Amino acid sequence: MSTRTAGLTRHAGALPLRLAAWGVGPPLVAAVHWLLEADAVTRMLVLIGVLFGWMKAVVLVEQRLAGKRLPSLPRLLAWLLLWPGMRPQVMARALSPAAARKGALSLAALGLLSIGAGAGCILLARWTWAQTGNLWAFAAPALIGCSLVLHYGLFTLLVAGWRLAGFQVGPLFRNPFASRSLADFWTRRWNLAYTEMCQESVQRATRSWGRRAGVLVVFLFSGLLHEAAISLPVNAGYGLPTLYFALNGAAMLAPIKAGTLKARLWAVIWVIAPLPLLFHPWFLRGVVLPGLGVA
Repeated sequence: MSTRTAGLTRHAGALPLRLAAWGVGPPLVAAVHWLLEADAVTRMLVLIGVLFGWMKAVVLVEQRLAGKRLPSLPRLLAWLLLWPGMRPQVMARALSPAAARKGALSLAALGLLSIGAGAGCILLARWTWAQTGNLWAFAAPALIGCSLVLHYGLFTLLVAGWRLAGFQVGPLFRNPFASRSLADFWTRRWNLAYTEMCQESVQRATRSWGRRAGVLVVFLFSGLLHEAAISLPVNAGYGLPTLYFALNGAAMLAPIKAGTLKARLWAVIWVIAPLPLLFHPWFLRGVVLPGLGVA
């Protein structure tokens, strides 16, 4: 068989596999939405679990189609179930005991400190709600507190644990205040697990479309995932999370030199100003308030 014929055969076999991986998610999300009768917090957690498993499956298929070598089955299962990152190869890279311990204790201390600071913000949010009853005054410290506890607290402790176990994993959330541009924030600072997933799945599948189209597809897809995690649990606010990410995707295409004051201000404006679109009032009232124990 010629090289060209073999390539065409692989390409023909790739399409059904890719369609199967991408197609399984929407029916699962719809099934949870229509069949799960529970409070909004529980619905959100279940939907996030479904989305997480779906994206892991998509990445595995794309890895196979790209011919990448996967780690052994025990390590692959560890990646599937116990690591939010989207590159399974990270579980195949072992560190020496000395290198593994390096920085792990400081990461653990940072994680605990973040949890403490996040708990303080959550207490402030509860107090603010009790004093004012203002949803947006409550939202700011509440969302910051949840991010500190989860993203910079529990995830950092998870990184420290995996490093102590000898695996070369790194933080999934890096200092957003050091962002040199909007692109730097979204691709190198914030939620690197999602960035990895997009690089290993969406961008790989849309590589031939060009950079600008690829960026917009990634952000629109992110909007749809956040619709499932934010709007579906409360069955309201549809379209607002997608609009948030569409605006950020369009803003990322602006020709602004990274590292300049203009680029930094551009990033701050587009990340923060439209946040009420992402965390809309229905989500705050249906999930965040009860999730933090506020009646």
